[in-house]
Amino acid sequence: MTPNLLSNVRVLDLSRLLPGPYLTMMLGDFGADVVKIEDPGVGDYLRGALDAQHHGGVSSLYQWINRNKRGVIVDLKSDAGRELIHRMAADCDVVVEGARPGASARLGVGYDDIRAVNPKIVYCSVSGFGQTGPFTHLASHGGAYDAVTGLAVPYEFEDGTFVQHRPYPHALVYGSWLGAAAVCAALVKARDTGEGSYLDISCADATVMALGQELVDVMNNGAGWPPPPEDDIEVRYCYYRTKDDRFMLIQAVERHFWEGFCDAAERPDLKARGDWSHGRMEFGVDDLELRHELQQLFRSRTQAEWTDLFLEKNIAGAPYYPVTELSEVDVFREREMFRTQPNPETGEPFRTVGNAVRVDGASLPIERTAPRPGQHTAEVLADFGLTATEIADLQTEGVVV
Repeated sequence: MTPNLLSNVRVLDLSRLLPGPYLTMMLGDFGADVVKIEDPGVGDYLRGALDAQHHGGVSSLYQWINRNKRGVIVDLKSDAGRELIHRMAADCDVVVEGARPGASARLGVGYDDIRAVNPKIVYCSVSGFGQTGPFTHLASHGGAYDAVTGLAVPYEFEDGTFVQHRPYPHALVYGSWLGAAAVCAALVKARDTGEGSYLDISCADATVMALGQELVDVMNNGAGWPPPPEDDIEVRYCYYRTKDDRFMLIQAVERHFWEGFCDAAERPDLKARGDWSHGRMEFGVDDLELRHELQQLFRSRTQAEWTDLFLEKNIAGAPYYPVTELSEVDVFREREMFRTQPNPETGEPFRTVGNAVRVDGASLPIERTAPRPGQHTAEVLADFGLTATEIADLQTEGVVV
């Protein structure tokens, strides 16, 4: 049976680029009927950006975050286009927009406009800095939110120039995830009370929330950020190079894990190292002599051998896999985290990242590839109750494509 967490939920997606489409992709993965609205001109220009020339004119990022959606082209600058959006929103559960604050309202499709036709609507505005505050109208792209939150530290070259180095999930991701969670929570409220909600999602705020573990240490203990790698070397919670020049992370900071590791590694003489009298964890901070012994010890086996040993003997830790290898790692292959879908333009296989949620043991399906411009206009409008004559008239007038 196909997992469907959001059956009978219909989403009107007025967003483009990121993070709105990422948010609505997750809702689509969960089973919602997501209708992607694009303008008659460029539309969502992420489609033709980045590596699009290598994938039949459709970028890999666009293909990924616009799966499980139907595509409709509507001219929101026309009165008839706005009226059509109101008509569609009246039969929707969720509206998502990602324009600069105030832009959707100026177009006549803001929260107040939609609530007037559908009081139960869950309306989610996702933006860089939120709908209020001093940076609300700051022109910016995703890297700005990483800068403001300290997530992307300036990286200096030898000539004194700096770049923004972001080799990890960043603010756009956090905003998307938080927005999807908020939408689902608001849908429960709407179901139970008959009242909708207006959700104001700031990517910068979401990033601060994601950095909570670091920030409470900074605010309460005066910790610096980012901490220099050489500070407080935690010998029992550390990477070690293996025999095959790969890496293993050990996390034997509780006594039973440490003693189990020593027995498994045939080094019972190391059990006495450490003092657990002050708490349940002992990281071996700055014990450089032990660190040197562990460096030699981990060099005696391959990463695969250490991994098997950790699994067999219940030792805390894990192998390190670079991102370039993840799609071939059994841990993720067996959980179907990497999928293949056809390119919407060429039909050729396109490798993509799946949804991490599993329902009743099953992974979430990819029912649709990313829509071509206006691919489902007639189909969707018919689903919203428009007659064939009405659809034809709108097409003739250029209101829809």
